[in-house]
Amino acid sequence: MVQRAYPMLPAVLCEDLCSLNPGVDRLAFSVMWEIEPESATVCSTWFGRTVISSACKLSYDDAQHVIDGGHLADSLACFEHTGVRVAPASQQRRSDIEASVLWFFRLSKIMRKRRFDEGALSLHSVRLSFDLDDNGQPIGCRTYDIKDSNRLIEEFMLLANMSVAARIEACFPDAALLRRHSPPLERRLDEVCRQLSHSGIDIDTQSAGAISRSIQDISDPAIRYTVEEMLISPMQRAAYFSTHAVADRNDYRHYALNAPLYTHFTSPIRRYADVVVHRTLEASLAVYGNHVAAEHPLLPPYFSPYFPQTAAAGSLTTSVNDARAVLIPKPEAIAGIAHQCNLRKDAAKKAQEASSTLFLVNYLTAAALRMDTPGVITQAIVTKVKENGISFVTPMFGVDGIIYMDRMADRKGQVVSTDGRKWKLNMWSVKPASVTLVWKAVPQPSTNPKASDSEHQLANMLSALVIDDTRHSVVDLGCNGTTETITQTLRIFDKISVCIIPETSPPSVTVKLAMPYINN
Repeated sequence: MVQRAYPMLPAVLCEDLCSLNPGVDRLAFSVMWEIEPESATVCSTWFGRTVISSACKLSYDDAQHVIDGGHLADSLACFEHTGVRVAPASQQRRSDIEASVLWFFRLSKIMRKRRFDEGALSLHSVRLSFDLDDNGQPIGCRTYDIKDSNRLIEEFMLLANMSVAARIEACFPDAALLRRHSPPLERRLDEVCRQLSHSGIDIDTQSAGAISRSIQDISDPAIRYTVEEMLISPMQRAAYFSTHAVADRNDYRHYALNAPLYTHFTSPIRRYADVVVHRTLEASLAVYGNHVAAEHPLLPPYFSPYFPQTAAAGSLTTSVNDARAVLIPKPEAIAGIAHQCNLRKDAAKKAQEASSTLFLVNYLTAAALRMDTPGVITQAIVTKVKENGISFVTPMFGVDGIIYMDRMADRKGQVVSTDGRKWKLNMWSVKPASVTLVWKAVPQPSTNPKASDSEHQLANMLSALVIDDTRHSVVDLGCNGTTETITQTLRIFDKISVCIIPETSPPSVTVKLAMPYINN
């Protein structure tokens, strides 16, 4: 949620006993890799139970500051072991931590490049971040920026999840809880590609990697962002599943990651699926030790002088049947757990989106009051032309939707304008790649007593708006100083001005096109 996190576990667990707080010992399951430094190739992998004493707890901003060439803040608590006790870290130890961050960052860049070269796809939608005052009310709103530090963590998180997925599937091929991502919906994807082709953009849809390469070939950042937003719609959501319930191993694949096996292992505090995966990994350690049960094409070598080669000596049992009975639910039950985890994850996502909408409405309402207007003007980008309207996305607020032409005007067919005059939508025509609107100015006295206060406010604000270049085809047909007519053609990727009007019951936003949008 915007204002706070609601953990899955009680606070004493998620904030203390199960959290890798600095300077204290914590029990953990770990994945360790021997990595060749130049190519970032995994040479060997080790799984096991460990005791971790974190040297410090870095935020993404802390790590990013180091990546950018800075140093850890003096106020940041760092620790080191000196014999049998834990003491505040020396300056040398703090320098070692900074060097480690830089080393991991270097490896992550190589790993990320290879991952995308081998066919991964990443599509990001706008995520809002709010600044709150002491009363919890939003006083600032901005898009959340993905930093290099985020990407660093992502690469090693993905590597851990993929490694554990291969491990538990190799050990218990009929009882592993994995996560898959199905290919996009073909009909929707074809429709998006047809729309883009009208604008001269061709998307190769043969694979996730082909889509990714097509996106990267787009040089204009604004257009590339818009294409990504358009391609999110055909994509299906990733889902948990039980290997017992899916007969074909080809259906285990994660489409966007282009990975044959994937699961969630890295966040047992906040996801129940990870807890089940930890138990399955514990069972594999109990039965097979730190090495894989048999040859497996998806697992890297396990033998390395850097890691202990622990044989089967589990804490509970070395019997497969006993390990299953104690640690792993029955295969049929895992399918039910996967279904429930999918329901809860979808519900959590909806709650998160609702929270973001609520705080956006509060922020826009306050902003509109400060400007004495009914809504907030922002820039939007046309993403689709339909027979009855246009689809759009607003990069600043992440709001998307459809502006229906028959709902733009009031009962008299009039809309507020960018120049204070009243305009009437006289007609429109739709072609495969564009919509042409014809607007006529309605003669009226300078003061219209029948106009609403909010309409006057919006009209006055729009008349003072400075419009930037949007490459629209706007032609002033003129009527010899009597009734002015403007023809306006909108295409995909055109930038338009919209008025986002907050609605409080229920929390939502209404988006109106600020028309006519005239180039200056």
